[in-house]
Amino acid sequence: MNIKTIAILLALTIGSLPAGLRAQDKVQLEEPKQPDILAELKGAPDGVLRIKTNDDGSFSSLVVKASVEIEDVIGSQKGKQLARKEAEIQCKKYLSQWLNENCVFIEGSNKTVTIQTKGESAKDAAGNTVKLRSQQGQEMKVLSEINASLSQASLKGLNVVTSDVMDGGKEFVLVMSLTQKSLSQSASVGDVLSGRSANRPVDAKGAKANDDDAPAKESKVNRDALDDLKKRP
Repeated sequence: MNIKTIAILLALTIGSLPAGLRAQDKVQLEEPKQPDILAELKGAPDGVLRIKTNDDGSFSSLVVKASVEIEDVIGSQKGKQLARKEAEIQCKKYLSQWLNENCVFIEGSNKTVTIQTKGESAKDAAGNTVKLRSQQGQEMKVLSEINASLSQASLKGLNVVTSDVMDGGKEFVLVMSLTQKSLSQSASVGDVLSGRSANRPVDAKGAKANDDDAPAKESKVNRDALDDLKKRP
């Protein structure tokens, strides 16, 4: 068998392979997928979780998870609606309590409001140690006098990441996020001091629930909020 015949046979063999196999090398060269945040949170407890920092130790993002039992005695769909609202209330409660117990609000020389942990460190709902420090290159001012007001204002920065009906339709799980960007937009010192923050509208992808928003049985994911969690400043 000469070289030309071998080349022809090899070409015919490759051409007969399934498209999926021929594309295997191309698939391996694609950029790897982002870590599955949703799968990571499924087995986690309720409360403030997954607190991320920037390279200088300053606050980047966190998520809040709440699980609520669905009462179907008033109807399955209505029960899901009420469970969603209750889960949203719980998320805000968890975040407010964690901020009040573990953090102080600080304002940089560029007027950006952020948070840092009191003392050396704090714990998230899963028991992980968290250390949040001030941004490098910024002269920071501790806002202890209006800490509680800023804590309430920051709740408007919560965005829904995902909602899911679990345990055979018996439990509604809601995951929300707070990023430095959404915190800066919601917790403005000027607005808090003037009282304007209480009347500020919630972002369209934010925490405010629509009465007509009835969660389906399958998961609902806010891709914009999920992408915000994956970004690094």
